[in-house]
Amino acid sequence: MPDLEQQSRDVHASDNCHDGRTPLDRTIDRIGMGSYQWTLLSLCGFGWMADNMWIQAIAIILPRVQQHYSVPDSYIGALSSSMFAGMMFGAIGWGTCSDLLGRSAAFNATLFFTALFGLVASFANSFTTLCVTLFFLGSAVGGSMPTDGTLLLEHMPKEKQYLVTALSVFFSFGAVLSAVVALIVVPKNSCPPSPLPCNPELQNKGWQYLLISLGLITLSMFLARMVFFRLHESPRYLVHAGRPHEAVKSLQMISRFNGSDLSIELGDVIDHHHPVSEGETSQLHVDKDVARVANGDGQSAPLAIAGKSGHEEVDETSPLGSPPRGSSPNASGSTLVADYHATRENPTPLDRVESGEIPHSESSKTIEDVEEENDDKEDAPLNPERTEQVQSRVRQPTDRSRARVSFASTFSRKSEKTASRLISVLPRWLADPLCAWMDRVWMVLSPEWLRTTLLVWAAWCAMSLAYTMFNVFLPKLLESGSSSLSLVAKPKSIEDSLWDVVVFTIGGCPGAILGAYLIESRLGRRWSLAGSTFLTALLCLVFVRVHTTLAVRLTTVGISLSATTMWAVLYGWTPEIFGTKVRGTACGIASALSRIGGMVAPLVGGMLLVIDRSIPVYTSAVTFVIAGLCVLLLKEDNSPRKRNERLVVH
Repeated sequence: MPDLEQQSRDVHASDNCHDGRTPLDRTIDRIGMGSYQWTLLSLCGFGWMADNMWIQAIAIILPRVQQHYSVPDSYIGALSSSMFAGMMFGAIGWGTCSDLLGRSAAFNATLFFTALFGLVASFANSFTTLCVTLFFLGSAVGGSMPTDGTLLLEHMPKEKQYLVTALSVFFSFGAVLSAVVALIVVPKNSCPPSPLPCNPELQNKGWQYLLISLGLITLSMFLARMVFFRLHESPRYLVHAGRPHEAVKSLQMISRFNGSDLSIELGDVIDHHHPVSEGETSQLHVDKDVARVANGDGQSAPLAIAGKSGHEEVDETSPLGSPPRGSSPNASGSTLVADYHATRENPTPLDRVESGEIPHSESSKTIEDVEEENDDKEDAPLNPERTEQVQSRVRQPTDRSRARVSFASTFSRKSEKTASRLISVLPRWLADPLCAWMDRVWMVLSPEWLRTTLLVWAAWCAMSLAYTMFNVFLPKLLESGSSSLSLVAKPKSIEDSLWDVVVFTIGGCPGAILGAYLIESRLGRRWSLAGSTFLTALLCLVFVRVHTTLAVRLTTVGISLSATTMWAVLYGWTPEIFGTKVRGTACGIASALSRIGGMVAPLVGGMLLVIDRSIPVYTSAVTFVIAGLCVLLLKEDNSPRKRNERLVVH
């Protein structure tokens, strides 16, 4: 039976050797979407749910905390800013932790520390202590989205990876859960509306009870991950960490959990493509042929051919099936290629450089650099006419290409100078990754990507600033009115305002599904994103002008739905905008800028709140319009190749 299975697998692999999948991809596809993957989807959803649950909780307790510690409007925004500052550092720190220590460590630790600091925050005895505790809480929960999304993506079969977007549904339900719990515990344990007297130490404990309740809910999520489910380390992480035997064992246990017992060998966990023969060069990119023509000696230069996550240096002149340079056969007869991606070491042997076989400029490239240079090109078949055009371009460079080369040389020199300074000052373990990151930043800011990069970054920052400024002060606006002119003799009760918050959060739940639909509709990515952004701005203006309970709830539902749709489209489209070699850096910085926008918004909104309660809402509307204009200035790429490439943005 195993022999028949192996033969079937070999035939299937032979038929699909050019489908863009690596042997590891095909192994994960063979395991399929079973009970393990569905359970993991739910548990990863807990992390995303906790993220938005705590964000919404801070917005809900803001008026209660302000009353408890007598904080002026101009400073109360520091409460939310502390949380967002921690989330920014947490996203970076836990992402690095998952790369160094493994996905499972970050997967379990983020929720544990979130629950811990959530419970500690409920006992804060001053506003400063509360802000500091919320910073640490944010640093814990901020790592949930990137680590959980990456973990889930690495376990999913290729045809089911679209289900990663289902995590956005959990994200929306997190806000609903927070609002419902607040509705239960806050109104009966809060100070009555002014001018009635209140003793905060005795009567205003509702916000503390809310933090305790959410801390216990988060703790139950952590226990569900630890007690009711055994997480196996990501096979893809194990392969790239140089532990293929553990990857085989992990895949076998996942297969058994799903009710099957597949035969998996070392050759099934290789995460790169097999060598390509000369007869198959018609499948290569045209621009790879440019490299051969530019060589001038007629010899084939080594090419990097990679799948979604694999890396391999392939010599085109090698016969099909022969191992590439730097590889060695394992016991099972399959070829394993050393992966230098995690260490960023150069895989080229030093003797080949010193002998002149490979120029020093080429040897200084990491395998990731070579791979990304080729993966970023458009696919096209080789033909004589095209080859002549390629040769013409190589022989007669245009003024534009000369300008780009000059600009690239300038960036390269600046990067080398900066790197040399860092290496002389910082230790090697810190200088190397920092220099590598700075190289990618220079690429993102090169003339080829500068306009696109600045527009995308501006859109991310503006959307985060606008939405956070509205969302953070929404409970306060619902209690006191959206402007000074809208105040009535009898203020709205805490319970009524929290019902409005519950309706607001429920209204955003369909946004993730609507955004996924609009992305593939005739509107396309650009108009879907711009349209939802402009609609959110318009509804913000309407929110300021309406006064009846029904009108307020309808506008808040509209804002929640359009804003959630906006975020869903933004998260889905951003990775498609950039090329492979700059995608990770561009998206990572965009996410960091969104956190910065989230930090700035409460502080700015608090100062504007002193002037008039409607000004933060007007500011949000104007900022949404600016973000929409940035989106319209972008160009949409309808290439199916880019749409099939997935990346978790956080």
